[in-house]
Amino acid sequence: MMKIALGTNDRKTIAKRTGRSKEFAFIDVDETGKIINIRFEENQHKHDDDDDDRHDEAYHRGHGSGQGRGLGHGRGRGLGHGRHQHDDHHHHHHHEHGEHHHNEIIDQMKEVDILLVRAVGKYLRQDLIDGNIPFKTITKGEKIEEIIENYWQSLKK
Repeated sequence: MMKIALGTNDRKTIAKRTGRSKEFAFIDVDETGKIINIRFEENQHKHDDDDDDRHDEAYHRGHGSGQGRGLGHGRGRGLGHGRHQHDDHHHHHHHEHGEHHHNEIIDQMKEVDILLVRAVGKYLRQDLIDGNIPFKTITKGEKIEEIIENYWQSLKK
């Protein structure tokens, strides 16, 4: 039995952005590739402003390098965490200034054999690597069942 996870917003298709998906689907697949069970669990990693795109600009301001004004996940210059800026905007954090962790997602993935993703930001990618959570980027398919079938077929090659 293999346990596969993926992010979803509608319980039918894979989410475009794993870290911001509404839920995770946990799929049990038998040794023939047949889906035995699908369980949905709310994504425990929530952002205060998930309903709009301010997430990238306000929530993570400062994730560039020491250049001081990196916007979004690594859109600033260089790598690493820069100085956190306060440019007369108001936002709420549930993490320390200049840091971004996906510990809740890592905890949710502890029992899976693989996490299938459409796209994963560099900070979630690093947290998955650090947390020893295997993941694979999927480029083919939209529907959960189709993605599982394609993934299973790719294992046989």
